[in-house]
Amino acid sequence: MNSSTASDAPLKGIACMVVGTVLLTSNDAITKWLLNSLHPGDVMAWRGLLSLPFVLLILQLEGGSLSSLRSKAPKRNFLRAVLALVTSAFVILSFQALPLADALAVIFVSPVMTTALSALVLKENVGWRRWLATLAGFIGAMIIVGPSFEEVGWAVLAPLAAAFFAALRDISTRSLSRIDNGPSILFWSMFVGMVGGFMSLPIMGASSVSSEGWLLFVGASAMLAASNRLIIAAFKFASGAIVAPLKYLALIWAAALGYLIWGDIPSMQTALGAVIVALAGLYIWRREVILERERQK
Repeated sequence: MNSSTASDAPLKGIACMVVGTVLLTSNDAITKWLLNSLHPGDVMAWRGLLSLPFVLLILQLEGGSLSSLRSKAPKRNFLRAVLALVTSAFVILSFQALPLADALAVIFVSPVMTTALSALVLKENVGWRRWLATLAGFIGAMIIVGPSFEEVGWAVLAPLAAAFFAALRDISTRSLSRIDNGPSILFWSMFVGMVGGFMSLPIMGASSVSSEGWLLFVGASAMLAASNRLIIAAFKFASGAIVAPLKYLALIWAAALGYLIWGDIPSMQTALGAVIVALAGLYIWRREVILERERQK
C-alpha cells in the first residue's frame, strides 16, 4: 500500500501542476479582459478581496485553523507580500500593454533573474553554465519585446519589471517557507494585494463593475486561490525537477486563449524568444537538480 502511494505521488504532482497552470493562465486571461473596462487598482482590489474567502475555504477543507495563518516571521512575510503586490501590479500592466502570450513569455524570464539575483544578493555560487543560460534568457526576452517598443513605448518594459520583482519574491519565499506554512504565506500575500488595490482607488477612482464583471471576478478569484494551492501541492507530491518545467505549459495555454479570445497570433519572433526563455529556464532548473544531487552524495 505504501509503495503504491509513493509511486502515485509524481503523477499527483504532475496533475496538480498542469491543472494549476491552466487555472492561473485562465485567471490571467480574465484579468486582461476585465482591464477593458477597469483600471489595475480595481482589479487588484476586488480580485484580492474575493480571493480571501476561497483561501479560507481551502484552509478549512485541508483541516487547518485560523491560528495557522499567524505568521512566525511577520516582517519577512510582509516583505514577501509587498513584493508579490508589486509583481501583481506590473503583471496587470503587462496585460494592458501586450498580448497575453507575449506578456507571459517575458514574465517567464523570472527564474532566470532568480539565478542572477541569487548570485548577486545571496552570494550563492553560480557557475558559468548558468550565467550563460541567464544571458540567453535575457536575450530571449529582448527578442520578444523588441518589435513592440515602437508601438507600445516604455510600457513594454512592464513584464520585465514583473519578472524582476517575481524573482525577488521567489528569493524571499525560499527563506520564509522554512518558517511559515503555505496557507499563511498565500493568505497574507492576497490580503496585502487587496489593501494595495483599495489604497489606489482614491487616486485612480473606483470604476463601476457590471454584473458580468462580478461573475468574472468571482471566477478569477477562485482560479487564483486554487491555482496557487495546486502549484504549492505539486512541489510536495513530486520533485521540482519533474513539475517545475511543466509551468511552461502556461505559454502554450496563453497562446491558445489569446487566439480564441482576442485573435492574437504570436509572431515568429515572439515564438523564437519564448523558446529561448523556456530553454534557458529549463537548463537552469536542470543544473540546479544536478548540483543538488552532487551535494547530497
